[in-house]
Amino acid sequence: MFEFLFKYPAGEFRFGELIYLRDWPVTAMLLLWLAGAALLMLLAWRRGRILGPSRMLVISALQLAMWALVLWVMWQPALLIKSLRSGENSVALMLDTSASMSVPDADATRMQQAKGVLGNAVFADLSRDYQLRRYTFAANAIKQDSFDALPESGSATRIGDSVLQVLNASRTTPLGAVVLLSDGSENTGQLDPAQLAEISRFGVPVHVIGIGREQMPEDVELDSVLVPTTTLPGSKLAARIAVRHDGAGIARIRISDGDKLLAAREIILPKDTTISTAWIEFDMNDSGYRDLKFELIGSDKERELRNNIRTQLVNVASDVAPVLYVEGEPRWEYKFMRRALEADKSVRLVSMLRTTTNGLYRQGVENADELKDGFPVTREDLFKYHALVLGNIQAAYFSKVQLQLMQEFVNLRGGSLLMLGGSKALSEGGWANTSLNEVLPVKLPDPGKSFHRVQAQASLTSRGQRESWLKFSDDPADNTRQWNALPMLADYQDLGALKPAASTLMTVKVQNKEQPLFVTQAYGRGHAAVFATGGSWRWQMSLPVEDQHHEFFWRQVMRGLVTDVSRPVEFAATATGDDLRVRATLRDKSFQPQRDLQVTAITTSPSGATENINLKPVTDQPGVYEAKYAPDASGTFYMDMQARRGKEVVGTAHTAVHHDQGTAEYFSLRQNRSLLSQLAAATGGQYWSADNLAGLPEAIRFSPSGISEQQTRTLWDMPINFLVLLLLKASEWILRRRWGVI
Repeated sequence: MFEFLFKYPAGEFRFGELIYLRDWPVTAMLLLWLAGAALLMLLAWRRGRILGPSRMLVISALQLAMWALVLWVMWQPALLIKSLRSGENSVALMLDTSASMSVPDADATRMQQAKGVLGNAVFADLSRDYQLRRYTFAANAIKQDSFDALPESGSATRIGDSVLQVLNASRTTPLGAVVLLSDGSENTGQLDPAQLAEISRFGVPVHVIGIGREQMPEDVELDSVLVPTTTLPGSKLAARIAVRHDGAGIARIRISDGDKLLAAREIILPKDTTISTAWIEFDMNDSGYRDLKFELIGSDKERELRNNIRTQLVNVASDVAPVLYVEGEPRWEYKFMRRALEADKSVRLVSMLRTTTNGLYRQGVENADELKDGFPVTREDLFKYHALVLGNIQAAYFSKVQLQLMQEFVNLRGGSLLMLGGSKALSEGGWANTSLNEVLPVKLPDPGKSFHRVQAQASLTSRGQRESWLKFSDDPADNTRQWNALPMLADYQDLGALKPAASTLMTVKVQNKEQPLFVTQAYGRGHAAVFATGGSWRWQMSLPVEDQHHEFFWRQVMRGLVTDVSRPVEFAATATGDDLRVRATLRDKSFQPQRDLQVTAITTSPSGATENINLKPVTDQPGVYEAKYAPDASGTFYMDMQARRGKEVVGTAHTAVHHDQGTAEYFSLRQNRSLLSQLAAATGGQYWSADNLAGLPEAIRFSPSGISEQQTRTLWDMPINFLVLLLLKASEWILRRRWGVI
């Protein structure tokens, strides 16, 4: 019917350009219409007394529409069509042969579904008009004579790389379009906006046919596991578990270290979301690299279980982290904090206690020279510590250089700062007027009466209850009970307004009103926190001698301060799909980036074979060096990094990573329509569902690339024009007849 009324197929209107064959300016047509409109309105005004205003307005509208259509026909409108020339262009067919295409989906595998799509009559039509160039792809695109015999399933999917390979290989041939059949399981993360822009610059539209279901109610998937990759022996870790699902239900998570079960928990999967998250906590006691297994147990109806297991390597480091604690007077808080940390072999508390105006008492120093001249005055001397604790000491004790160094310690070095409350601390110590005030998570009030030697009860906020290092028990109710049972603090201090990025972990209740006690925030590369009391020692003095709440609190706080602190030399490897991304960050003792280095990583595979990897500098990140490594087996890979400047070794580091070869294809199994649609939209193509391909040949025919021919389609003689003219005139006649003015 459309072609009967409009003379040509709908596709020619969608892709064609409207032109006028009359060599008359379009503005003349507009002026004539306005002139006609003015004349008709004048006549309507004169005849308004016969028909009335409303009826005359209807008649005038019909006449104006008819006058506009007559003028449009007189200008002889036409469509300018550019279409691919038959027999002189090629079309690339790309078939995804990665392992995810072999997954059973409904009644057949996705590869069987794709082969069924390729048997559609539209591809026979395409083969008559264009030369079809066939490719299969997984990690790379491979040219094929036919799709009858397919290669083995690939262990990785690189859609962007494969499309670029096909486009580069077709530079010398007129390529009209690319037709890609895939489930969109791109597991390398490389099809980003930069790569999409690179593909679109070729000007070849990529038409994408989505294969597979977008929802799989019978499948649950362990979507991601986030857990610290480095910790200290005896620490409590919190893992963030994300489960992908398309229906309601219950799943169970098990975390194990070899044969040792670390934790197990049920997760409720609600029906109104597709990603459910949960936090699971567990203790890490044994030092060394621990190969943790996270296993998701769903329903018995699951057919694909390979996406239910993830492995994460955690380095339980035996390193000793140095913490510098500066205290202005020999108070109880100092004594009991040192005592609480004496048995912790992972943290070395180096304290500098001011005993008199010029007297210092040092404890925990490695040698007689450490801090012999007092607080450090150079980056190298201060930056060797991982955390800085400031007790009841006034800002005036430090020089401007030292105050600036403290700010740089957090901002540039990435260290942690903890300030304690006291009669000469925070506002009362004049810290509000120093450069360190910018680092703190609160806006310190003016000095005056902010410190109160009044007992107060500490309690956790909802945010604090989620922090693993503030938990005395894994059971939320028992943890709350234990916190409420702690003795009151000896004092508290007013903190002022919180800054926008601050988080309150603990509060005290004062005159039936809660105010912040423990507040933290990220600042630059590091973190800053305020514990607005100097009276936690009452947790030890007022409880039985065997009670460990006070010791546990300070050990966990110190571990939290030093766990994620930056090191001068950092080296890590992470799995991205079936590749490993190896990354080294090298800074000197003052944490300035080190450039122009030769960085090599010696990799030892699970079989014991070694291989050298050369890391290259990252252009826009000084001091950062990267490389990509493609393992050929599953297991734990150990890497030793060495950085040289000429013959001088300036940095060494060691890391390990667990790699599961070929498992990436079984995650994110649902068809990734969003990614496929982005690829099509970026290139001027379209996304097509497998059961609706009727418009594909027409879309390819009007492709802007390849060898095209230009045709003109006249529109003035379309049947619809005369039918509309007849309808307008007939409508006017009928209305006039009805109103008795004919």
